[in-house]
Amino acid sequence: MKNSAAVAFLIGISIGSVVSCSSNTVETEVTTLPALVSARPQTAGSATNSPSILPDGAEVDRKAALLMGIDVHRQLWATRPTDNYKFGFQWNVGDYAYQTANVEVRIIKGEVDRVSWAENAVRTDGSEPDGFIVPNEPKAEDYYSVDGLFKLIEEGVKANPSRISLGFDSVFGFPTSVIIEFPVVSERKDISFFAAQLVPIPGPPE
Repeated sequence: MKNSAAVAFLIGISIGSVVSCSSNTVETEVTTLPALVSARPQTAGSATNSPSILPDGAEVDRKAALLMGIDVHRQLWATRPTDNYKFGFQWNVGDYAYQTANVEVRIIKGEVDRVSWAENAVRTDGSEPDGFIVPNEPKAEDYYSVDGLFKLIEEGVKANPSRISLGFDSVFGFPTSVIIEFPVVSERKDISFFAAQLVPIPGPPE
């Protein structure tokens, strides 16, 4: 397992800013969702007392370092006890309230099995046009498994965004808060979401 100094360095370097809920990483910015995501900031000095793993003046490819840091959390995610789990999720980018409403994503054998509205989901906010009909259930194709979220983040980082803010769960390693913004001239759409309250589903699939 990588030492804490290496992990702190990798996660601490980013194109914009990086957030992590992991206790062995450096946090430089905190973005939270009440009742869903909690992040506690640390200073670089509190993360480790070990000397720098790179010599002074060394040139660092920030994108490569960020991708390596993401891979550290992906490896932690790979140690999960099962491919059956559920978690709370919220997109922060959408034209209508139902697209950013809180949902519960259920994963069976690593694939999206069902997506349902959370109890506190706000599906309408009055901005919808006359006659607009909100779907009875969220569209499962609009959501991802955790492995899919990792792939989405990795693709976003490689696409030269203008800002990045990432957070990861300290137990399972899954991404909890993500903001990836692209320049106005970019054809890429911004990526922004919260994920939390991941619970393994025990036993065989229903």
